[in-house]
Amino acid sequence: MLTGRQTLGTIEQSLADLRREEAELTKRIERATRALTDLQERQSEAYRDLARFRMDTDAAGALNTRLDSAAREARRLLDKRNADYKVLTDQLRNCEAERGQLQKERLELDDARDAAESQMDELMEAIDGRLENDKTYLAQREKAETAEATAEAAASKADTSKADREQKGKAYEDDPLFIYLWQRGFGTPDYNHRGLVRSLDRWVARLIKFDGARANYAMLTGIPERMARHAEHCAEIAVREQAKLADMSRNAMTDAAGTDLVGAIETQSEDIDRIDVQLDKLDRQIETLSAALTEFSSGEDADFQKAEEHLSVSLQADDLNDLWRAAIATPSPEDEKIVQRIEDLKDRIEQVTREIRQDRELQRDISRRRAELSDVIKRFRSKGYGSWESTFSDDKLTTVLLGELVKGAITGADYWSRAERSHKRRKPRGRRVAFPGGSGLPKSMGGFGGDFSRRSKGKDPFKGGFKTGKSFGSGGFKTGDSF
Repeated sequence: MLTGRQTLGTIEQSLADLRREEAELTKRIERATRALTDLQERQSEAYRDLARFRMDTDAAGALNTRLDSAAREARRLLDKRNADYKVLTDQLRNCEAERGQLQKERLELDDARDAAESQMDELMEAIDGRLENDKTYLAQREKAETAEATAEAAASKADTSKADREQKGKAYEDDPLFIYLWQRGFGTPDYNHRGLVRSLDRWVARLIKFDGARANYAMLTGIPERMARHAEHCAEIAVREQAKLADMSRNAMTDAAGTDLVGAIETQSEDIDRIDVQLDKLDRQIETLSAALTEFSSGEDADFQKAEEHLSVSLQADDLNDLWRAAIATPSPEDEKIVQRIEDLKDRIEQVTREIRQDRELQRDISRRRAELSDVIKRFRSKGYGSWESTFSDDKLTTVLLGELVKGAITGADYWSRAERSHKRRKPRGRRVAFPGGSGLPKSMGGFGGDFSRRSKGKDPFKGGFKTGKSFGSGGFKTGDSF
């Protein structure tokens, strides 16, 4: 049986390993790219040497000038490119170092939180045994249950009155004469018309029996507002009473542990959340820098392409081809050495080009696999699968299946499907007396605790608090309900 945090930690470690492999590959491609440029420059130098033997002084000088100019411009661009590459590399190294330090801190916090949560779980039986015989606690629990029931009933009544207002008020609102007088405030101190208009309005009011209708409509529209305010007041009381009950549970846990375990867990969780935000920011920075370095290592940046173009145009010129053919046609010891050097450089350039092409393909594959792993980690976190109560019955998630995901043999979706099927929530110890409905527990331990009461049938009535207008149940008001 794997814990959620063990599983998530192993996946994160695999992602870190893949990141390192990708970084090393990027460096290798960059070194090979620089080597390729150096070979092209040496090839250009060999052509200049050949020109000195096969051309008169003026022609050779012109060729050397053109080749030197191309080489100088290529070198200038490459020097600038190398400086930019160093800046990016330093930034990436700093980000990765910072990420490593944060990840170390996060692991230490995770271990400390795990220990505190395990200690808390071990104490739950003792806490339940103490509180189920504590008259003060039981009285407060009864008070909280009564407040909850009252809040449920008040919210239900508020919903019902709102529905009645919408249904019964339609007949009034569809009557144009009634709405005309209602909007003018007829029959209230707000009505300020005189003369003929006032006389006509009185006539219309008598005609449709407005006085009685106005009183009924005013009551119909006023009741939902009063009931909504009452429901909100009842909800606030229920939350306060539940908070008192939660404090009693937390205090009992503190007494048993000799330290504020709940507070410690909450502080550790807040620190972990803070680090996760920083890690997410760093991951985006690393992703951006890695993409830029991938562009550099692949020779896709503008400076490299310009440098390559300068050398390529010179090396592909017609007069150089003529030199090549002439050297072969009139062999001499010196010519043969230069031609052999050009042949060797050409072969080496083709070999390095093939290696770079293969590494670029591998780089794209690693990038795809890294994205799959990152997606799995995001899903784990969004579902809370790294929480204390999460477990996985499939041990292959951290061995065979993870290895296949890292190698690209399966997709992130395949891995996630297996993880979801094997995911379970561990049941905490205790009899669900303390921390009813999870109230008072740290967020990271939301799976702890049980029903607030048997009547709630699995609901968590206090999680997130009450909301005005929400229907919590049905039935009339209990003793003490008033507006």
